[in-house]
Amino acid sequence: MAWDPELERAFHPRSIAVVGASSTPPASDRQWGGGYMFIRHLQELSFPGRIYPVNPKATTIRGLQAYPSIAAIPEPVDLVIVAVPARIAPLVLEDCIQAGARNVHMFTSGYGEVGDEEGRQREREVVEIARRGGLRIIGPNCMGLHVPAARISTMDGQPTEPGPVALVSQSGGHASHFIRYCHLRGIGLSKVISFGNGVMLESTDFLEYLAQDPDTKIICMYIEGIKQGRRFFELVREANRRKPVVIWKGGLTQAGAGAAASHTGSLAGARQIWEAFFRQTGAVQVSSVDEMADVIRLYLHMAPLAGRRACVIGGGGGNSVAWADMCNLEGLEVPPLQEETRQLLRRYVPPAGNGIRNPLDAAPLLQDLTAMRHALEIVAADPNVDFFILNQDLGWGGGQQNGERMEETADMLIDFVHSARGKPVAVVLEIPSGGGLRATTAKLVPRLEQGGVPVFSTLPRAARSLDRFIRYHQAARGD
Repeated sequence: MAWDPELERAFHPRSIAVVGASSTPPASDRQWGGGYMFIRHLQELSFPGRIYPVNPKATTIRGLQAYPSIAAIPEPVDLVIVAVPARIAPLVLEDCIQAGARNVHMFTSGYGEVGDEEGRQREREVVEIARRGGLRIIGPNCMGLHVPAARISTMDGQPTEPGPVALVSQSGGHASHFIRYCHLRGIGLSKVISFGNGVMLESTDFLEYLAQDPDTKIICMYIEGIKQGRRFFELVREANRRKPVVIWKGGLTQAGAGAAASHTGSLAGARQIWEAFFRQTGAVQVSSVDEMADVIRLYLHMAPLAGRRACVIGGGGGNSVAWADMCNLEGLEVPPLQEETRQLLRRYVPPAGNGIRNPLDAAPLLQDLTAMRHALEIVAADPNVDFFILNQDLGWGGGQQNGERMEETADMLIDFVHSARGKPVAVVLEIPSGGGLRATTAKLVPRLEQGGVPVFSTLPRAARSLDRFIRYHQAARGD
């Protein structure tokens, strides 16, 4: 269906009704309490609007007056959350029509994803009622909406600060993981939409909305199947010219396609078709929530790169060989430094035991900030280098002294990146076994990233994300 502007009220509701809210909490934390938990989440997030529990057998739920039906609520409701068994859900939808409540999140499952005729018939009934009554349905079989700015969430994850990143996901589990991961990495979210079976509104519709949403600057998607292939293709290609579209496509293998069918009732599609899709739209392809978040950090914290030629700096000859292989395998180039660059570096890198080439095997630089700064400026002037990857082992030197040195290193790198002689820098922080420096890392990562220096846990993850980042900007430039 075409995007209906009235659904905007679902993202910034003044009132929410929760149908199927129990008057008692679940017996244990391991059990999901359906409507009760949705109300608890809204209260914990300090949702500023009105919450209406709907349960004909209850008078109050979590201190709120309960109502026997949606029609009995004394005002029009902007969003209805349906958390009742599938056999009862049609009656709730009819109640929504009677009450004039058009925005409906169906948490209820037991539809096309079940894979039997009874489930498919239930799904057809939902569609018929929705079309007849003009309902805008998110779901069924989904976790619904997470909008930090509006203080609403139906997902059991840590809330995040508002920000420019949105996610559209067929999987509620992936959506919840994404929220938690972004919270830990300081990535602010505009909207997270878990839409499950998508019988009325699906990924294409939400993409159309987010492409125009002023609060969203980066669009992420986890999708298993597409119902409107041509429209989706055109919308991704158009949106990607203005906002990066990062897509994790599930079900590309035969086993994954079978799992997608049982998860949300989706037909996943052939790998070759999707490979062509990514080439032609310029969308960024990833294969996990972690990889999605890695790429996002580059858009948030790194300026567009002129090319894919990296200078890798670290310590250890054997490591240098491995690093070059890792970068090349992920699509980056590790070109030789010019002879003039190598001669200038000899002032700061002793030739004995250190390699003055690329990758730069230069352990002394990791202990001498003045030498490191001079070396970075020398290499930045080399026309063969577009950016740096600094592979820093936090175990080098150890203890509190090393933590203090790393904080000084962070300040130096931030200053270098923003200086007239600087070029972009990505940092790989290798934490030694035992995790004694995790507290140091927890402080360093936001410090570096807020200063424009993205941080990764491994070199392959850094190289893979940088390759995707570069491809996006090359496509945007028409290279």
